[in-house]
Amino acid sequence: MAGVLGAAAKNSGFMTRRGTVIALFACAGASLAGCGGPITPDELARSIETLESTAAEGSLLAKNVADDHSKATFVRVHSRDLADEVQHEAEKLTDAEADRADLAAAKSDAIDLADRIGTALGQMQTAPGSESDARTAEQALSRLSEGAKKLAEGL
Repeated sequence: MAGVLGAAAKNSGFMTRRGTVIALFACAGASLAGCGGPITPDELARSIETLESTAAEGSLLAKNVADDHSKATFVRVHSRDLADEVQHEAEKLTDAEADRADLAAAKSDAIDLADRIGTALGQMQTAPGSESDARTAEQALSRLSEGAKKLAEGL
């Protein structure tokens, strides 16, 4: 009898683990099903506002570099973090569908902005002690932040 109960307990544990694995895959599939769906104007505006904010923060960082008020290690790490955030927004935008022509155009413009913001941040990441490169990045990021603001307001 103990052998039968032991086998039942082993199979019960297997079934529990198997059920857990199946449930995890089902949840993962359900969460992925929402990715890349039609983007709403509010979602697009929030994404663009993230780009605006990130560009503005990058501009402040670049100003500190240009004024020789930042350590190279901090600049390199923070530039990388900001660039990663911009890259993530670009990926989300690329995956999202725009079912209206005006949203598709704004989405395309936002992806282009993300690319240019990432490039400017990359300059600081590559040369975190270059004051001249930082001035160029500061001006570019400031313009890009303003461009993102106008794009978001147009939605």
